[in-house]
Amino acid sequence: RGFDLAIETINAAGGIAGHKVEVVSQDTQAVPAVAGTVVKKFIQEEKVDMIVGTITNDEEVVAAQLCTAAGVPVLFPEAGFWHSFCNSTCVLMGENSFDLNAPLVPFMAQKFGKKFLLIGSDFSFPHAYLGVAKRYMKHAGVQVLDELYSPLGTADWSSSIAKIKSARPDVIYSAVVGGDAIAFAKQAASLGLLPGAHLTGMNLQPEFYPAMGGAVDGQYTCVRYTEDIHTAANRRFIAAYKKKYGQGPIPLVATTAYYSLDFVKGAVERARSYDKKAVFNAFKGLKAKTILSDRALRIDPTTLNVGYPMYITQIQKGGLYKIVKKVGFVKNDLKCEA
Repeated sequence: RGFDLAIETINAAGGIAGHKVEVVSQDTQAVPAVAGTVVKKFIQEEKVDMIVGTITNDEEVVAAQLCTAAGVPVLFPEAGFWHSFCNSTCVLMGENSFDLNAPLVPFMAQKFGKKFLLIGSDFSFPHAYLGVAKRYMKHAGVQVLDELYSPLGTADWSSSIAKIKSARPDVIYSAVVGGDAIAFAKQAASLGLLPGAHLTGMNLQPEFYPAMGGAVDGQYTCVRYTEDIHTAANRRFIAAYKKKYGQGPIPLVATTAYYSLDFVKGAVERARSYDKKAVFNAFKGLKAKTILSDRALRIDPTTLNVGYPMYITQIQKGGLYKIVKKVGFVKNDLKCEA
C-alpha cells in the first residue's frame, strides 16, 4: 500500500528524471525458494532496474545473492537488521536492531524495574533481535529471568503465559512477530496477563495493532515512525493514506516502502543516469527528505542503512503511538555479515 501510494504520487509529479516509474509485482509467500524464483524472473525476463521488497531475513539472503550477481540494486523495507549486506547491491531502508533496542532497554528498566523475561518466535530474526537487546540489558543491569521461544505458527500460548506469570517479571521483552504476535497478545489478555504486565518489543508493531485491539493499549515501545510526527510531509502522507485505505494505524513497513521512492529518486538524479551500477553507487552517503523529519536522512556509505531519529511511544486507544520521548539518532553498531 505504501509503495503503491508513492508510485501514484511520484508519477503524478512527472516521475523520476523525466520518466514515469513502471512496476511489476509478485507475492513471494515469505518462502525463500519462491523469492528466488520471483527475483530471477524479474531480473531475467522483466529486465527490472531495481527491486524493492521481501520481508523475512531468509528471503533477503536469497535476494541479496541474486541481485548482487546481476548488479541490480535491491531495497529492503523491513525492520530489525542486525548485520549489513556488505559487498552487495542491497540498501537497508528499515531501522536496525540497535536503533530499536538501545533506547528501549534502559527506558523500560528505569520505568518498570530490572527483571526481564524474554520471549520470541523461533527463527533467525527474533534470536538476533533479542541477542542485540541482551547487550543493552547487561549495561543496564537487567536480570534476565528466562528466555522462551516458540515455533512459528504457534496457536496455543497458554504454557508460555503460565511460565511468565510464575516468573513475575517487571518487563516482558518480546520478539514474537506476525500472526503469532497477535495470538500471544490476545491470549495474554484473555488469561489475565495483559494489560497489567509491561509488554514491549517487536510484539507491539503497529501492523499488529488492529487485530490485538485494546490488549496492548498503554504499553510502551520504540519506533522510527508514528503518526505523532508533526511534519508537513507526514500530515500529507497520513491524509492520502487514510483517504485511500481507511482508518487505523499505518504499518511501519508501509511507511518505509512509501519514502523509499524519495531515496530512489535522489539516487537516480545524483547518478544522472539509469545505469544500475551508477544508481547503486549513488545510494552511498545519499541524503533525502522524507515524511519522518524536516531534516534530510542519510544512507551510511558503508553499511547502506538509513540513519533514523527514534522515539519511545505509548500506545493509545485506537492505535496512535504517542511520542513520550524523542531519542534522536542511535549509534549505528551494524557490522558487515561474515
